[in-house]
Amino acid sequence: MNYLNILVFISGIVLSSIAVPMILNMLLKSDTVNNNYKNEKIPICMGLLFIFIQIINISVIFLIRGSSNNYILYYLFAFTLIGMVGLLDDLVGDKEIKGLKGHIKSFFKGKLTTGGIKAGIGFFISVFISIILSQNLMEIVINTLLMALFTNLTNLFDLRPGRTIKVFILISTIMLFTSIVKTYDFILYSFYGILIVYFPLDLKAKVMMGDVGSNVMGITLGIFCAYTQNIIMKSVYLIILIIIHIIAERFSFSEIINNNKILKFLDNLGR
Repeated sequence: MNYLNILVFISGIVLSSIAVPMILNMLLKSDTVNNNYKNEKIPICMGLLFIFIQIINISVIFLIRGSSNNYILYYLFAFTLIGMVGLLDDLVGDKEIKGLKGHIKSFFKGKLTTGGIKAGIGFFISVFISIILSQNLMEIVINTLLMALFTNLTNLFDLRPGRTIKVFILISTIMLFTSIVKTYDFILYSFYGILIVYFPLDLKAKVMMGDVGSNVMGITLGIFCAYTQNIIMKSVYLIILIIIHIIAERFSFSEIINNNKILKFLDNLGR
């Protein structure tokens, strides 16, 4: 672990310790609450924390490294934009329309939904960064699908306290070991610092990160994968993502988890 990873990890902990009670108080005072899976009203949009702290940390790294590494700016652009549409979905989203397929159908029927905006912006971001990053058409397709599907993946799992964060930690840790480029590890270490403070609140169902939180976690996984993995590992991750999304269209992940003792144990761990 180099000094930049340590720096953003510690900074993430310190800044989050300051920001969490302030953001929580702001959401409570403005009555920004919603019912969770137990039908209890709790604050939503706590994923704003991720945006604030991650932007500060990554911007500092950009200044330290100099203006030559534009890939950091591309990440910040994508991270901020997908966070904004996630926040829009949290605040004014139509909860009656479910799933990616549902929002796409609504769009072609002439009805624009916040979920449709989110899908469209997510795809745009994925294509934009892929074109800049990739060397050929095949890489453009693979990188685009990776970023788009990772962004949706974290939304799929954001149905129970702590579930999305556990998935994020698992996948990101694996990526750290399979990556061939170590230049961007600080992106994940910064998030780990934030989660040290935030994770207990999510596990105990005291707050919800909302789409603003799950979206930025997903795009972080997608961009990190595109930046750091070789073509073989990217293909492996993509195949797994496609399989998961096919399963999600037919079955409930909550039911699958509850019917498997090991998965159920891991899902309930810490609650």
